[in-house]
Amino acid sequence: MRDAGKVITACGPVEPEALGRVTMHEHLHADIYDWDREKLILEEKPITEERRALLEKEAFPFLKRCTEHGCRTLVDVSPPPWRAWPTFYPEVTAATGMHIVLSTGAYREVEIGKYWVKTSEDVIWPTIRNSSVEELAELFTREIVEGIHGTDVRAGAIKLGTSAPELTAAETKAFRAAARAQKSTGVHITTHCTQKGAESSQLALLDEEGVDLARVVIGHTAGHLVDPERRAVCLDWMRRGASFLPTNLRIDGEEGPERWRPLVEAIHAVFDAGLGGHLVLGLDCAFGSESGPFQYVIIPPPPFLYMFTHTLPAFREMGLTPEEEEALMAANPARILPVRR
Repeated sequence: MRDAGKVITACGPVEPEALGRVTMHEHLHADIYDWDREKLILEEKPITEERRALLEKEAFPFLKRCTEHGCRTLVDVSPPPWRAWPTFYPEVTAATGMHIVLSTGAYREVEIGKYWVKTSEDVIWPTIRNSSVEELAELFTREIVEGIHGTDVRAGAIKLGTSAPELTAAETKAFRAAARAQKSTGVHITTHCTQKGAESSQLALLDEEGVDLARVVIGHTAGHLVDPERRAVCLDWMRRGASFLPTNLRIDGEEGPERWRPLVEAIHAVFDAGLGGHLVLGLDCAFGSESGPFQYVIIPPPPFLYMFTHTLPAFREMGLTPEEEEALMAANPARILPVRR
């Protein structure tokens, strides 16, 4: 298979040994909604000088500093059409030293009244609604095998998402298409899964489609892991190969770092069960426009670097061991990210 054993980055395939530490769920660019025109963004366009200047000033310096902590790879889980123009990402690597793994795929069907969604027309990218499973699978596969928008910049992951414990018809279509693209290309699937119970719906559908569950990462699952009953479900899926990805690990607010002690204890429990190879971490840092004009959102600054200046130091204080940290940040991503069938 083409690229077998290698990780597809925006600059081309690299060996897993080149990844260093990896933050597995971030958004360097997620331009979703044009708030001036009140319109959903439907296609990617060349990046403007204003947008480029913003990211060069507010993102690049912190990405570059991530390398000082051994982190040399970021998985950007922004699906089409929210990414920057593909040729921008090799520029990011040249300026910062960070490998960028781009995603193809589709986001979830968002509830009316949440974020940018005001009408039923905007709940999901219309391409998902208006295309067949076969057409979507062809799109996802082309972006991985050939390149994005006719360039040689390729996606190295497939992003999916759901909004509720059960998939909608549009989400089901996207999952089936992604499963077919995954099987033909060997990249991994990474998901948005905030709702408890959705992990089982997502994995059951992918399993039905014949996807090797070792090629699937279920995202936004800190809440799943700290709930003992739901953690038991996650452990069962881990035994079948799936991995889980806690995100949004911000160390602030009234509770401070202590809010994450249950997660650190849950991580210990997963390792004690012999399943520590099925956990990875991400912040969900985002430069995006989901709730207003394009800007940095979600995690307090410094963007991306926050994992190493705030989150991991706090987790260590609460008992995260060096062995666990190495698995979460380096060994497990190096197993998951390479192309495999």
